[in-house]
Amino acid sequence: MFKQLETFCAVYETRNFSHAAEQLFISQPTVSTQIKQLEADLQTTLFTRNGRQEIVPTASGQLLYQQAQKLLTTWAATKTAVRSPRQLVKVPCRIGASHTTGSLILPALLAELSTASDRFDFQVTLANSAEILTAMSQHKLDFGLVEKPLVTDHLNRLAFGHDELVHAGDFNSPLWLLREPNSGVRHYTNAFLKARNIQPEQVMVIHSNQMIADLLARGTGQTIISRHVLAPTIPVEALSSHYQRQFFLLTNHHPAAALRPVQAAITQYLTTWSNG
Repeated sequence: MFKQLETFCAVYETRNFSHAAEQLFISQPTVSTQIKQLEADLQTTLFTRNGRQEIVPTASGQLLYQQAQKLLTTWAATKTAVRSPRQLVKVPCRIGASHTTGSLILPALLAELSTASDRFDFQVTLANSAEILTAMSQHKLDFGLVEKPLVTDHLNRLAFGHDELVHAGDFNSPLWLLREPNSGVRHYTNAFLKARNIQPEQVMVIHSNQMIADLLARGTGQTIISRHVLAPTIPVEALSSHYQRQFFLLTNHHPAAALRPVQAAITQYLTTWSNG
C-alpha cells in the first residue's frame, strides 16, 4: 500500500505517468498497474485525462494526496524507529530558505540550532520563494523562510523583520541582472521596471543574489536587490516604502510533535532578530 501511495504522489506531482516512472526508477506499466490497484482498493477514480491527454486529479485524488503525505511521513518515521530501537534516532528536520533569507538570516539561525544537532538531522535547501512554498505544501519541507507575499491557505505564516530593496549598480549600464521569474526579488523588480517604463536592452537571469552582488561589485550591470547583500562600495538608489518587504516563516498547520522544540527555537530567534 505504501509503495502505491508513493507512486500515486509522484503521478500527482508530475501529472505524468512517464515522469513519475523516471522519478521512481520503475517502468511506466508498473506505475499504471499500481494506480489501477489503488483505485480498485479505494473504489474510486483518482485521475482523469483532459482533451490534450494531460492527467488531472479528481476530487478523490486531491483528498488522497493530502492524506497520503501525512501517512508517508509517519511511516518513514516509524520505520526508522523500529529499525533502531536501541539507538537514539535523530528526527529529520527540513528547512527551506529563499536566497535572501538564506544569506541574511539562516547562518546565525543554524548556529543557534546546532546545539540540538545531536537530536535532529537538519537538512537545508535554498530555492526561490515560490519553490519553498510548493515544497512546504507537498510536505517536503518542515519550515520555510521566504520574503515574497504568498497565498498560504494550507500553511501558517508568521511575519517577522523587514528588508530594504534598492536600485544598485551601474545606472548607465544597458545590462539588467534579474532573478528568476518566481523569486521574491523578481516580483519587485518587475514592478520597478513597469513604474519607470524601463524595457531593458540586455538582461541576464541569475538564480543567486550573491552572484548578482559579486557582479555589481565588478561594475557589471544594474539591478534591484537587498541592501543587506551589497558591498558598501556599490552605488545605490534608495526606493520608496513600497520596496520595504517583510519576511515570513512558513509552518504546517499540524507540525510533528517531535519538531515542536525546533519550531519554538526558530520562532524565538526570529522574534529576537526582528526586535534587534
